[in-house]
Amino acid sequence: MLLRCAIIDDDNVFTEIIRHYISRVDFVDLAGVFNDCREASAALDLTQVDFLFLDVEVPGMSGIEMLQSMPVAPPVVLISGKKEYGADAFDHDSIDYLHKPVLFERFQKSIHKVRRYFEQVRQKNSKTQGSLFVRQERIWVRIQVSDILYIKANDNNVVLKTAERTYKVHSALRELLAQLPESDFLQVHRSFIVQLNKIEKVDGEVIEINNRTIPVSKTYLKEMYKRLNIDR
Repeated sequence: MLLRCAIIDDDNVFTEIIRHYISRVDFVDLAGVFNDCREASAALDLTQVDFLFLDVEVPGMSGIEMLQSMPVAPPVVLISGKKEYGADAFDHDSIDYLHKPVLFERFQKSIHKVRRYFEQVRQKNSKTQGSLFVRQERIWVRIQVSDILYIKANDNNVVLKTAERTYKVHSALRELLAQLPESDFLQVHRSFIVQLNKIEKVDGEVIEINNRTIPVSKTYLKEMYKRLNIDR
């Protein structure tokens, strides 16, 4: 399981420390570092991020105000130099709360707590008995998981493609991924999830499914080749 995160904190020294800590973890990919919540909201596609390292006391718009302004907020690890903000972590269902300064040992505990959180979510949501429901206008439609070819992020929605139909679903890519069997599906790009046994061709950093060419990011390339049991 590869998790994508972003750091939002105005303390440049601290963000460099966390950036270094993340580089030592093989299941976390850093999508971006931001010093301002408004800047992050404008520049970062939050549908492509699994969780945030979020400072409570960012000037302008605080981390808490940012969470409150979002219709659907990603899971967060709240950060602060003040211990009293720990209560806010519980109020906003944060995965963890880090009090500065943060040693690597404490960071490791936090990041493993994050992984356990997503493993539990995926285990709970993937028990779909071979199908899932997606909302199409005013009705819910059942789709057989085995029929899904790929899923593509498209602005604030995702496009779910089967051999017969194309479904436009109001959801984040990561939310749909959590509902799919991890053994069968893999995110191969910030905008694509594919069903592995539907891949027809592999050419370097490009795959083909049902005559559709799909790029594979370097972040996911090694895992894809490993899961397909082929040599690069």
